[in-house]
Amino acid sequence: MNRIKLLAVGAMFLALIGTLPVHGQTEKSLDQSFSEILNSSESYEEYKVIKTSKLNAFRGAMFDSLKLYRGTIQNLQGELSEVKSDMAEMRSELQAVQQSFNDSQANSEMIGFLWFDVKKLTYSIFLWSLVALLTLCLAIMYGRIKHVCGVVKRVKAAYSKIVEDYRNQRFQATEKQIKLKRELQTALNRLENIQASEQL
Repeated sequence: MNRIKLLAVGAMFLALIGTLPVHGQTEKSLDQSFSEILNSSESYEEYKVIKTSKLNAFRGAMFDSLKLYRGTIQNLQGELSEVKSDMAEMRSELQAVQQSFNDSQANSEMIGFLWFDVKKLTYSIFLWSLVALLTLCLAIMYGRIKHVCGVVKRVKAAYSKIVEDYRNQRFQATEKQIKLKRELQTALNRLENIQASEQL
């Protein structure tokens, strides 16, 4: 829309510039007509006697030229004010575009995080601090778990050793009991044999 206005104003301006030589010709014709009036007039001592009709015709032509020039000047002033208003409108549009650009640039530096607008640098620092904290927590948890696993392994090894020792002792105790029972049975058998041989 603004481009169309500018093209129209430019075309009118060129049209007015194109008409200026015509006004120059009018000035020239006024100058020529004034020279003709002076040349065709009779002289009386230092004065010129000019016919009133010629003077009135020259005056009419001069006023017509002045009227034409004033109209041209008014048109040019109107077009100039229109161009100035268009320029002011373009400046305001440029300022609006600049403001929009500044706002979009400010918005591009911000990021939405947890329902708040935060600068990207602050968000980045917060995020990397959180990652570092989580990494530290994971390292501590890994160390604790490794320690607990070591303790569990030692406890399992100790438990296995205790169970093995218990089984060995139980087995040995069972074997001793069996051995003692056999020895006791053998002794009882001998005793019975001795008693039986004494009774005979």
